[in-house]
Order: sequence, then structure tokens, then C-alpha cells
Amino acid sequence: MLKRFVVAFVAFVGLIVPTALLLAMLAAPAYPAPLARPGCEQNLASALANVAAMQARLKTLAATPGPAICNATRLYFLELVKARAVTALCKDGAERERELGRLDADVEQLNEAIAARCS
Repeated sequence: MLKRFVVAFVAFVGLIVPTALLLAMLAAPAYPAPLARPGCEQNLASALANVAAMQARLKTLAATPGPAICNATRLYFLELVKARAVTALCKDGAERERELGRLDADVEQLNEAIAARCS
């Protein structure tokens, strides 16, 4: 009697567990929804505004040699790095890769300019 109960119990569990797993997999979404990161829109806008402000400042100082242009270039470099970090956290997909590639190229170019001008 006990053997019969154990066999029936194992057969029951053998049917229920795979069925429950299959139903759970069917009920789950195929792709998870993107995470909503609070404050990302504001942080991205702020970072890009800071980059634009530093870029404008750098253009006005472009004709001025000396430490002023070097300091402005270093601050612009810092703002680009911050904007890249915010972009990496807040964007996803192809747009993220495109933006990161552009920012990486800008950072590299600016780093070379700092090395050339501001030793």
C-alpha cells in the first residue's frame, strides 16, 4: 500500500512540476521591460547642457593662449566624461552605442589636444 502511494506521488509530482514550469515560462514576457531609471532624462539634459556650455566657453577662449585655454579644455574634458557616464547609465540599445562611440571619440580627441597644448 505504501509502495503504491509513493509511486502515485512521484508520478503526480512528475506531471505537476514540468507543467507548472511550462506555464510559468509561457506567462513570463519574452523580453523584460526596460528599467525606468528615475532622473535619467533630467541628468542627461543637464549633462548635455553642461557640455554645450563648456564647448561655447572653449570657443570664446580659442584665440587666447596660456593657462585659461588649458583650464577650460580640462573642464570641458571633465564634462564630456560626466556626460559619457550618464549616457552609459541612462540609454540603451543602438542609440546608446552610437552616443557612447561619439563621446568616446570626443574624449580621445580632447585628451590628445590637452596633451599637445597643456603640458
